[in-house]
Amino acid sequence: MNRRLILNLIRMTGGLSRTELAERTGLSPAAVGHVVGDLLDEGYLIAGTSQRNGSGRKPVPLMLNTAGHLAIGVKVGPERVDCILTDFGINVIDSESVPPADLSPGAVVAAAAEAVARVTMAHGAGRPILGVGLSVPGRIDPHSGLCIRSHRFGWNDVPIAAMLSEALALPVFIEDDTLAFGLAHHMFGLGQACQNFAALAVGEGIGYAVISDGKVRRGAVGTAGKVGHVLHDPTGPMCECGRRGCLQAWYSAASLARRWAEAHALPLEAALAEHDPAARAFVAEAGEVIGRHLAEWCTVSDPERIVLGGEAVALGRAFLDPLEAALARQFYRAPPPPVFVDDSSFYWMAGAAAVAVQQVFDFEAAPAGDQPEPGGVELSTTAP
Repeated sequence: MNRRLILNLIRMTGGLSRTELAERTGLSPAAVGHVVGDLLDEGYLIAGTSQRNGSGRKPVPLMLNTAGHLAIGVKVGPERVDCILTDFGINVIDSESVPPADLSPGAVVAAAAEAVARVTMAHGAGRPILGVGLSVPGRIDPHSGLCIRSHRFGWNDVPIAAMLSEALALPVFIEDDTLAFGLAHHMFGLGQACQNFAALAVGEGIGYAVISDGKVRRGAVGTAGKVGHVLHDPTGPMCECGRRGCLQAWYSAASLARRWAEAHALPLEAALAEHDPAARAFVAEAGEVIGRHLAEWCTVSDPERIVLGGEAVALGRAFLDPLEAALARQFYRAPPPPVFVDDSSFYWMAGAAAVAVQQVFDFEAAPAGDQPEPGGVELSTTAP
């Protein structure tokens, strides 16, 4: 518990001295010294350089040793398996993408194993690996390592974490892809300073990851945040879940592109670039509807801020302005939580790696299912 407390304080602040750690945690200087000594020996922390000021030398700051350990992230998508090798701070060292032969679990594991082999052979020799984070769109049980249900892949009760762990001989930690995206932002991104924040993803589907009191909220059966399956109009398009009229069947980025293409030759983004009034109105409707729902979700989850990601951010202000206006109008108090746009793909891939890195900061984390415990340096395995 004390390890987790000290590591998270240093992660969130960028660096603290032993004295500052004792003051902030309420632990005795001896207890802080004991924990810090272990973390320095294990390579999770490094001592910074003391700076002289007018009254003498300042205490030596302790910082995360981002170069001391590696993490692997594997993100499974409908067309390819992306693999990323990062340091302890989820800074990218290398990445590979391998298209699976099909979307069966065995084919996905084979593609992931190939991608992992490429990045570890090139960069990982002799360096400790914390584990593999695996992100999959679906309902996930991170404790058993099961993908309970992925509508997108047609998976039911697939022990995908154990399958990948057996192929790699490394511990595997599994998470839903939107929750992993939110986790990465919470640990090292736009939500790093927040104990309560949310990540809204509008891409192939629509998801809403909630981090509350520093914890990812999954719900009783792993469906927390599956807001794309809120019923918007039961007479609407068929959703991947088998129901008609789910919110994402209407307004996910993928659904918007498909619906627009049914009646127009020019792709949606190209039409927006040409300031097509019909395209702008089409996209504005999506932003306005999602913004109204977002106000409701924010009332329930009470985030300090919201990070917005996914392919829909490429639709630009035609989508974002109506979303923010509807959020401000519908939220029960002013001002609403601010929306920060992530228009990169980084945190989607890094999110998988963050699932592995999280184990060091979270004393409750453990490899999913019946897997090998991390060996070598505590909580680490050495790359082949």
